[in-house]
Amino acid sequence: MNQRIEYALASEFGPSSESVDLKKFAQDVAVLSHSVQNSTGSEVNQTSMSEECRVADIHNSLMGIWNSPKLLAYLYRTHDTAIASLHGNTSRLTKTRKKSAAASEPCNELQDVQQLQAKLDAIALSSWKLMPDAALFTRPPRNADYNTLTAIRVSDTDMDTPTDAIDSQVLITLTTHFKVHWRTSVLSKNSQHVLMASQTLGDLFEVMPCVSNEYPEEIVEDDKVIGYKETNGMNGSSGCVIVINDLAYGDALNEEDYADKLVKHLKITKSASTIKKAKTAMHDTPLSSLALQINVPYWLLHQGNCEHFIVVDQIRSKHSEDPVTGYPLTLYQIPASLDWCQACTKIPAVWSIIGDLRLEASPCLLCGPCWKSMGEPTNEGDEVLAVPLPKYKLW
Repeated sequence: MNQRIEYALASEFGPSSESVDLKKFAQDVAVLSHSVQNSTGSEVNQTSMSEECRVADIHNSLMGIWNSPKLLAYLYRTHDTAIASLHGNTSRLTKTRKKSAAASEPCNELQDVQQLQAKLDAIALSSWKLMPDAALFTRPPRNADYNTLTAIRVSDTDMDTPTDAIDSQVLITLTTHFKVHWRTSVLSKNSQHVLMASQTLGDLFEVMPCVSNEYPEEIVEDDKVIGYKETNGMNGSSGCVIVINDLAYGDALNEEDYADKLVKHLKITKSASTIKKAKTAMHDTPLSSLALQINVPYWLLHQGNCEHFIVVDQIRSKHSEDPVTGYPLTLYQIPASLDWCQACTKIPAVWSIIGDLRLEASPCLLCGPCWKSMGEPTNEGDEVLAVPLPKYKLW
């Protein structure tokens, strides 16, 4: 697939759902849960229903393959071979090795492997095997396909304050996206979170990771920047606005917050947009008071010009196996893209050096040991600034 088309498709959202009134959805969930409990109230009915819905046979067959290193390695190998043949990006050496391995495989193939392959060949679904046309819908993995988290990350207890017992039984899964720095028309997934409908837009904003929150604070003297303060993690927000259904929800941290500035800007530029400031701030707006659509991007702006797009992936009722506390949950977080030291090219850079004539570029990214070994600038007239890079404390 053409790379330009691939990036364009990755930045598309949809198809969108109809508008979902979360307050009504929560009430419907409560009524449905009550009726299900009445219909399956007896122990006999619950036992028969659990037996009817059991998938133990499927689970056992899958785990039998998963727990067998030989069968699992065989499936991995055949899958990788099929994907490589689809993209046609294997080298001549790789093809030669695969041909020789394929030629010697039938002689050494184990009986259980042959039985597994016979079961796979017997699957009647025409879409089970990858056809050549599948190359149009597959691609190599990107940085955004990997997850930094090895387990679900829970939030601080002070954010677990549901205001409504009914609303807290509805869970909303949202994904945040950001514009990549090398092409602002391309979006990349940033994080994914699960919130209760009783929580607010402010709770979502507070749990969102963003590298712009780690920008160092300037040290200004006589209207001139003379240095930067090092940061130890995420700083407080300087302002934020979220636009949902043509209503701008500000943070109300200042008398004139980002929502007021956005509406004022639209009036000055004579925009045809119908965006108005909402009556409530984001920290006072529970998700249950909104009508949201799935697969529709909602715009968020903070830290001056840092833009995000929030997309609702799923709206569902809480399951008995879902966590009781710890919301908002963080399910996914993109790995941080670190720049390497331009001097040693061995470890990530932690400083951006500006205006140093000893370096070939300005700014020049250096690691801690390289910058320390260079020492202070020799010329007193040189105005050198050492800007600390983000440390990704929450990443």
